[in-house]
Amino acid sequence: MLKILEQTNHEPYREVLNAISTEFPLYLTEALDGEQVTGYIVYAYEPGAVAIHAVSDGGDLYLCDGLVRSVLFKGLLRGIDRAVFCLKDDGMMEKMRKLRFVKNDGNTLDNIAEIMDNCKSCRNTQ
Repeated sequence: MLKILEQTNHEPYREVLNAISTEFPLYLTEALDGEQVTGYIVYAYEPGAVAIHAVSDGGDLYLCDGLVRSVLFKGLLRGIDRAVFCLKDDGMMEKMRKLRFVKNDGNTLDNIAEIMDNCKSCRNTQ
């Protein structure tokens, strides 16, 4: 069974975290299938936005979608309705476009609530 949980032990991710430049505290959420880590997402809460800095999904688009949506939802719970994708990996940014988190060459999502609401109807188009 897949679980998506915040990870407070950042030591296994030290190299990933050290490559990120931000003045805000970084958070990390893992996707676990039993005891096996299948992916992770690194993010920060900035003034007015959730900043997503790194995503690892093992090539699974659905896992990528779940990781990002979990963080976006956490942002909504904090009263944040905007996201900024600070991803250095062009392939991962392409996934963000494919999943409709960002448009064209942009890197922002200006209405998290709308994306979460649209998720309810996206199943009918696939």
